[in-house]
Amino acid sequence: MSEAGFHIRKLDQGDNVQNFKLGNEAFLPLKTFLQKQAKTFQESNIAQTYVAVTTQNAIAGFITLTCSEIDLQNHYAISDCSHANNYEYLPAVKIARLAVDSRYRENGIGTALLDFAIALIIDRVADSVGCRFVVTDAKIEAVEFYAKQGFTVLNSYQSGASDYHLMFLDLDILS
Repeated sequence: MSEAGFHIRKLDQGDNVQNFKLGNEAFLPLKTFLQKQAKTFQESNIAQTYVAVTTQNAIAGFITLTCSEIDLQNHYAISDCSHANNYEYLPAVKIARLAVDSRYRENGIGTALLDFAIALIIDRVADSVGCRFVVTDAKIEAVEFYAKQGFTVLNSYQSGASDYHLMFLDLDILS
């Protein structure tokens, strides 16, 4: 499947999310979120989910975004607005979920979803209300993917039995 074999749009209430496959037990929470919570979160304005849909109307991947903040003190300095460095938290959009159906991997869908989200954040969020960063809690298996997209590991921490890495992207470096 080429990038032209899908398009990205907001999750619709009528979308069939039950056939989404991840192929790895470690990613079961992602599938469960899509199947049981994404539509409710969207209706309640808790988070918004965007889907990569194939020409056969199958959901090949999804990304979920929500508001967040990031504590960068003593880790990263903002050189173009030094006064912002006095604040403990700075505005961010969080990639709460990102997954590609196992049947559609290696087709650029994850990168396309991330690029779509970053463009959306720059064009609609940062320009309207101010938002400098994109953050995510990356599973260990996803750290390399995000690093290739320009994200930096801020810190690592334990969440239950799984390792996560807080990663961020400074949108200013993209302009």
